[in-house]
Amino acid sequence: MLSLLLPMSPNGAPRLRARRLSPQLSPPLVCGPVVFCLALVLGLLPPLCHAQAPAPILPTWDPAGIADFELQECRGRQVTKSDLLGQPWLAAFIFTKCAGPCPLVSSEMKKLQDATRDIPLRLVSFTVDPDRDTPEVLQFYADKLGADPDRWWFLTGDKPTIFGLVRNSFKMIVDEAENPQPGFEVIHSIEIMHVNAEGVVVGRYNARNELHMARLKKVVQGKMEPAEAQRLNALPTDAAPTESAAGAEPDAGADATAAGEIPRWVLRLPTTNALLNALATICLVSGYVFIKRGDQKSHGAMMLSALITSAVFLGCYLTYHFALQRYTGSSSQPYQGPPALKPLYLCILIPHILLAPVATGMALTTVWHAWRKNWEKHRRLARFTFPIWLYVSVTGVIIYLMVYHLPRTAVGG
Repeated sequence: MLSLLLPMSPNGAPRLRARRLSPQLSPPLVCGPVVFCLALVLGLLPPLCHAQAPAPILPTWDPAGIADFELQECRGRQVTKSDLLGQPWLAAFIFTKCAGPCPLVSSEMKKLQDATRDIPLRLVSFTVDPDRDTPEVLQFYADKLGADPDRWWFLTGDKPTIFGLVRNSFKMIVDEAENPQPGFEVIHSIEIMHVNAEGVVVGRYNARNELHMARLKKVVQGKMEPAEAQRLNALPTDAAPTESAAGAEPDAGADATAAGEIPRWVLRLPTTNALLNALATICLVSGYVFIKRGDQKSHGAMMLSALITSAVFLGCYLTYHFALQRYTGSSSQPYQGPPALKPLYLCILIPHILLAPVATGMALTTVWHAWRKNWEKHRRLARFTFPIWLYVSVTGVIIYLMVYHLPRTAVGG
């Protein structure tokens, strides 16, 4: 068994204590529970993820459609509800001076504009700060975004009219901030609303949620029914089932049957990755304890187990992000937790990203020196490899918890 991350004596030979190894701590018996735990974790995840989710609470809007209105488009024309009838449209609520999520909302609208060029679909952005967002200001904002003036309208006008429309017809949040700071004068929803050709709201999609945005794209492209998308949106993120085509029978031998669907195995990979990181952490700490006790073989077994677990994690990690890119169009899951914790999140994330490839290279080099019995080089490098590797494993679990389990922000401002 390899002597991994093993301290050396001054003459360069492995430093062993006189105490003989206990049979109970032999490498096979140490690796056995580790492999068993890994198999157990991966084996239990599918049934846990297939557990019945609670019935979601679906949003409802007035079947008679949104209230009539008259607002001014940024290029001069007056727009009423009747001008939007006859084809489906998407509505977003923004203001040009917003220092919060408005740029993200407008960016998602731009992606939808580009993805639906050949589809009869209109996009409408309502300013929630009409006192400052004059038609000239909105036109500059629209031109900067690259908005198609024939398909994407930016509306301003009377504040009570806009606020009433947002609150009463779209059933969304909008209000003036009590203690406004520059860029945070208005509290408002970051949902993108889907309105059908009859002027009835049929869906809402959180612009920060990549799964929501992927479903919205499928809905407007005719690949998913709006009601099915709303049912999936209302489910807890970790319990969301496969997005099967409406009316299709599920395949008992597969989690997904068509491109663009999000299979169950993809949705449970983040949890699998976090558990693998936790298992690697346990192996690393155990290996450190063993070598401090002079138990060279058990130390080597645990460090080799940590290396194998980290290799499995790397494969699952890459698979998840490639799959996310394929099924949602984006390879990452953004932080959506409380804004106050985002600086802490970034302070953990950035060193994690920078140190992850460093830890991989250092771990492999340390093992190589042990394999070649270059004990002096192995010992010197191990002093740096262990804390870096441990940091990457521990923060992998913390990042998972912050991204997937912190309460998610639903409104801007």
